[in-house]
Amino acid sequence: MKVNYRLAEERDLEGAHHIMVEALGQFALQMGRPLVEVDFENYLPLWHHFLATSDEGFWVAEVRGKLAGFACSIVRDGLWFLSHLMVLPEFQGQGIGGELLAKTLQGAQREGVKIIATYADASNWPSISLYARHGMFPRLPLLRMRGSIISMRLDQGEAEPPGFQVAGLSEETVATLGEIDEKIRGARRPIDHRYWLGAPEMRCYLFRERKRAIAYAYLSDEGHIGPLATLKGEYMRPILGFAIDRLTDQGVDTFIVRVPGINTEAVSLLYKRGFTIQEMHLLISSLPFGRWENYIISRPSLL
Repeated sequence: MKVNYRLAEERDLEGAHHIMVEALGQFALQMGRPLVEVDFENYLPLWHHFLATSDEGFWVAEVRGKLAGFACSIVRDGLWFLSHLMVLPEFQGQGIGGELLAKTLQGAQREGVKIIATYADASNWPSISLYARHGMFPRLPLLRMRGSIISMRLDQGEAEPPGFQVAGLSEETVATLGEIDEKIRGARRPIDHRYWLGAPEMRCYLFRERKRAIAYAYLSDEGHIGPLATLKGEYMRPILGFAIDRLTDQGVDTFIVRVPGINTEAVSLLYKRGFTIQEMHLLISSLPFGRWENYIISRPSLL
C-alpha cells in the first residue's frame, strides 16, 4: 500500500475533521461510551487556527487520493505539543500513525524547543506506547468533568474571588496573560490568547490583587470553563466557583471542565457542586513541566 505524506492545506480540513470523528467514534464504541458528535462548522475556526499557526506541523496521509490520517503539532515558546494524531479505522495498524508522528516531530528539532508533549485517553494503550517510544511519558491525569444545572449544588460558604474585569483583545492583555502562563505553564502562547480573545463565544476574566494581575479564566457560551490559571492556589476555588455561577446566571445548563487530577482544590469543589468524571486523559511529555495544581486546561488539543 502506497501512502503519500504531505503538508495539510485548506482543502484538507473537512477530510481531517471526518477522520477525527470516525476515529473517536470507533474508540467510543470499543470503550462502550456515547458516540462523539463534533460539528464541522463549529470546529472550523479551530481548524483554521491550527492550519495558520502550526508552522509546517500539520501533515496528512493519503492512500489512493483519499485522506487516511493526519497529525498536527504546534510550538509555543519552547513547548512542542501534538494536538492531533488520527487515522481512519480502516487504515489503523499499518504504520501510518507512526510515520505521521515522525513527520510532525521534525518541528521539535527546532532551536529553542525544550519539551515535547501530547495527551491521550488513559485507555488508549497503543497511543500511549507509541508516544513512549518517542520519548514522551505519562505525567498526570486530565479529568473531563461535567455538571448540570439540574444536579448543581450551591455552596454559600465559598470565598469571594479577587476583583476582576472582562479582558478585551489588546497587546497589553496578551502580554499580561503571557506573564501568568510563563509562571504556571512554563511557556507563553500569545497567538492562542489572540484566538480566544477574538472568539465571539468566549469571554476572558482577568483577576487582580492590589492592581497586579494574578489569574485569568475563560468561559464559553457552551458552558466550557478554561483555560484558567492562578498564581495563588488559594484563589482556585473562588475563581472556579465564580465561573460556574457566572455561566449559571447567563442561562447555561451544562458545564464542562477539564482539570488536572493534581488540582485537588478544583476537583474537590467540582465534586461538591455535583460534577462527575466523564473521561480521563493523560498529559504525556518528555520532561515534567507546569504548575498544574494552579491550572485548568482549555481543551486537550490546545492544553
